[in-house]
Amino acid sequence: MPALIDSLFPKSESDAIRKLWKEDVGSRHLLKEAIAQKIIGSDEILNQMPLTQLMFVASLSPFASSDEECTNIATIVYWSVNKRDIFPLITCHRGKELAFRCLISLSFFEKALTKKWKRRGAPSPSYYRAIGINTFNQIGMPEIGVHFHQWEGFLPEMLVI
Repeated sequence: MPALIDSLFPKSESDAIRKLWKEDVGSRHLLKEAIAQKIIGSDEILNQMPLTQLMFVASLSPFASSDEECTNIATIVYWSVNKRDIFPLITCHRGKELAFRCLISLSFFEKALTKKWKRRGAPSPSYYRAIGINTFNQIGMPEIGVHFHQWEGFLPEMLVI
């Protein structure tokens, strides 16, 4: 994390942020917000620590129940980055993979899911939403199931330019 902070803030600020992070646990929430805002507002492409960057951005959600939920969301987005075909297939995908694919597809590719539904008879986006919510509950991530709709809107708003 120090390298990420150093790349986002001038030296004088980054030293103070690192010191405050280490010494004052109570201020970490505010520091996370400041770091996340800096990541989102940066014009530079930050190649360092992409998962950590996603965690900071997820921590901006006003509805997340815990840091663990934000970490899980960041992990899901990071997991999806190199997938060639992210769309869920009920016949092929199960468990975490199905839940992750439902959330990512609905967050970033809902128009494509709707097109497949209307033109090819694939399941509707609402079907994938229900399956995603149910599957998150089954795999032990009920907080994501509860906030599925909010994450669906939050992710593209924060991550798509």
